[in-house]
Amino acid sequence: MQPTNMHKILGLAAGLLLAAASQAQPVIGQAGKDVVWVPTPPTLVDKMLEMAKVTATDYVIDLGSGDGRNIIAAAKLGARGLSVEWDTELVEVSRRAAAAEDVADRARFVEGDMFEADISKATVLALFLLPDNLLRLKPKFERLRPGTRIVVNGYQIQGWEPVEVGVAGGDCGAWCTAYLYVVPKTAANSGSGRPAQ
Repeated sequence: MQPTNMHKILGLAAGLLLAAASQAQPVIGQAGKDVVWVPTPPTLVDKMLEMAKVTATDYVIDLGSGDGRNIIAAAKLGARGLSVEWDTELVEVSRRAAAAEDVADRARFVEGDMFEADISKATVLALFLLPDNLLRLKPKFERLRPGTRIVVNGYQIQGWEPVEVGVAGGDCGAWCTAYLYVVPKTAANSGSGRPAQ
């Protein structure tokens, strides 16, 4: 084989490997920065958004968003959304999925630390986080605008009473229960210095 042809073949093979790697799919249970990735079953995603009464007027944020399914589902309801995920591969998977669902104009996916994310403009948080993560984020939740809805897959926010507990039907496996909270008016979120929402 001519060296020029060999270089072309090797170049083509390298390009195919890079394309395949960029289309790699995440693996359930893969380690992340603060959690392992376990996706919320689609039936529970629907239940969570129904409980939070998500509409086209909402701005939905998901922290530790995995493959972006909460934000994509919210965008399909007409809402705008922000997905914050530490894992670059999952962010790319989310962007491709949003494009495939034709909601990329309403769903934004960023690589970042969920504990550093600005959630102040959220009207809804749709989350699947461990109790320790929720507890660490609780001070940020308490500063959200009163009336902001927080809906959580599987785990409760310590010290808060859910206003609704929902159970999904269908094939939801071990993850069938969601908890809805509504941020109350507190000293932390009622000051005059809060930005307009």
